[in-house]
Amino acid sequence: MKYFFILGNNPTLSFAEIASVLNLKPEQILFLSEESLIVDIEDSLEVEKLIRRLGGTIKIGEIKFQVSDLKYQKLVELIEVKNSEGKFNFGISYYGKNKLKNEKSLAMEIKRTLKEDDVSSRWVTSKEKTLSSVVVEQNKLITDKGIEIVIMNNYGPSSPKGFAEAGQFYIGKTLVVQPFKELSKRDYGRPGRDDKSGMLPPKLAQIMLNLTGGNSKDILLDPFCGSGTILTEAMLMSYEKLIGCDKSEKAITDTKKNIEWTKEYGQLSDVNCQMFQIDVSSLSGKIKLSSVDAIVTEPYLGPSRIRRDRNSIEKVVKELEQLYHQAILQFEKVLKPSGRIVMIWPVLIVDNNEKIYLNTRNILKGSSFQKINSIEEFKNKTLQLTNRQTFLYGREAQQVWREIVVLGK
Repeated sequence: MKYFFILGNNPTLSFAEIASVLNLKPEQILFLSEESLIVDIEDSLEVEKLIRRLGGTIKIGEIKFQVSDLKYQKLVELIEVKNSEGKFNFGISYYGKNKLKNEKSLAMEIKRTLKEDDVSSRWVTSKEKTLSSVVVEQNKLITDKGIEIVIMNNYGPSSPKGFAEAGQFYIGKTLVVQPFKELSKRDYGRPGRDDKSGMLPPKLAQIMLNLTGGNSKDILLDPFCGSGTILTEAMLMSYEKLIGCDKSEKAITDTKKNIEWTKEYGQLSDVNCQMFQIDVSSLSGKIKLSSVDAIVTEPYLGPSRIRRDRNSIEKVVKELEQLYHQAILQFEKVLKPSGRIVMIWPVLIVDNNEKIYLNTRNILKGSSFQKINSIEEFKNKTLQLTNRQTFLYGREAQQVWREIVVLGK
């Protein structure tokens, strides 16, 4: 079956997550752009379950047709009206270069055809180029009372080469959208929060967990657990053995509150989560050596208020490099030889918008860890890692960006 994925704001990171979860091979990629991905999967996917696992995916749907000439008849073929009472809603989202010039005429032809079948319909539109997941859900476009028709093509110089035939339209319908209400509740509804020390978004925690390439049977460690976002997201992903550590008493208290809240929220009963209030330098004295399958963590990213001049930032960078180096030496002891680390390193922004990265050599010296490029086999210009073979996550207005680093022995 052919499925499409509408990627989030960081398409490279979104793709890497999908590739890891589905264990994709290059030959399964039919189309890849900065907005969307089409894959050919032998078996059908449990899309309702999958969309709740993928933090970087906005929509998942099924591709029904591939045509060289876009006509309304093909769009109508997608529509199946199961309930004739009330209006049937439909929307069109076009993922391609610029806007779809004949979108209005296509929509009017769809309305006319439905009217001939005694179906009253409403065309759902948006000010944006495509319909958001909020618009899709609120207008019931993924129920028996509506449909979102998705069109993709590879026209234009920015189109990927090698992953699609020139000038082809891919036509499908959306099956599920990102559960934005659930994510918001998990982000802002938890009882234990610490806005001053920063909050890892649940979506990013999901992505990081998925980048380990592991499974729910793994022993997962977060040695800088903060308020427990990574641990609680892992719980919802059915991880059975979790370990959380932090030197802050407040962090441990907040995490425990959030674990109990998540148990009730997710109706979870059998969760094994050990908590320790320790400094990362004491990690190997508390956790069995070579016992952990994966470490997923966002350490301390530096003070929230510092001068943005280069000298001040470089001083902070040196302090963080020492902390991270100390942590890496402990990770070496507790991680299994086949284990993987997914962690965040801060990228500090100088007042002239220059990005200052941590020094990889200073952090990894004395360890056997190396950076892993999990998407190396996928050759496509859409996929943009840093020249450090890492993912960059942030927005222009932020003073601290996140560099997502994947490490293995």
